[in-house]
Amino acid sequence: MAVSEGNFARVGLGDIVVGQPLRWNLYNEAREQIRRQGEIFDSLEAIDALVSPGVYRLLSSAEKQSRDVAFDTSRIRVGDAIQLEVSPEQPRYVVFLIGYQKNKGIIVTPPESAGGLMMLRDGQSFVGRFFSGQRAFAFSTTLVRQTSVPFPHMHLAYPRDLRVQEVRKSPRIDVQMIAAIEFVDREAPQASGKICNLSATGAALRTKHRLAPIGEKVRLKFKLAIQGLETYLSVLCEIRSLADNRDDPAMPVLWGLSFVETDSHAHFALSAYVYGMLLGEV
Repeated sequence: MAVSEGNFARVGLGDIVVGQPLRWNLYNEAREQIRRQGEIFDSLEAIDALVSPGVYRLLSSAEKQSRDVAFDTSRIRVGDAIQLEVSPEQPRYVVFLIGYQKNKGIIVTPPESAGGLMMLRDGQSFVGRFFSGQRAFAFSTTLVRQTSVPFPHMHLAYPRDLRVQEVRKSPRIDVQMIAAIEFVDREAPQASGKICNLSATGAALRTKHRLAPIGEKVRLKFKLAIQGLETYLSVLCEIRSLADNRDDPAMPVLWGLSFVETDSHAHFALSAYVYGMLLGEV
């Protein structure tokens, strides 16, 4: 049975990783299968020779609901976080946008590890991902150059296009996280609680006692483990609801919190954690 033309996506140089199993069957311009999933390429030259004439893969059902856009129309902002993935089996690097020039390149901060800057190999291929509003973006790129002059930064190849997909508004996940509660508008000792439900825009929190009234603002401090790396967050919240709930007798007061102030780093970390948990990737 013939496959619809709209079910194919062109594969770029950054979509195939040297030494890593091919993630899809590949097809030529005539939509004839030419490579099988699981094959391994041992050099960038071999990958370039394959993709230069035009090579394609079948889209997943989720990708069929997405579309292509240009990088400069994505509404990404200076300071926004971008995840760079070498392969699904390796941790993702988190960098931050410094700026870009259309059709020329993207400038980002180098990733950090153990408090220091990481040095990556020029020519390394990545899949980049970021969130903007209620949309998730993905693109292929390569590291053109990493330098420390006049300050540490990396030049990435400007992507030909981005895949964008609308995401559900604030999906929630059940969690068990210890959190610190800091009171913003009054003098009171810091308290502790347990986050039992989390999204990019709010949380459900349990405490032993009613510590504040509905409408008061508090700062919630907690940490997330994303791809094996711990990220500490401090998020300003508004108390939207308080209820007695005996599902956890040790912490019978259930709070409903809305995040009223998140910087780009916190928003990206929350989104990455929630969607990673939903996809089983965290």
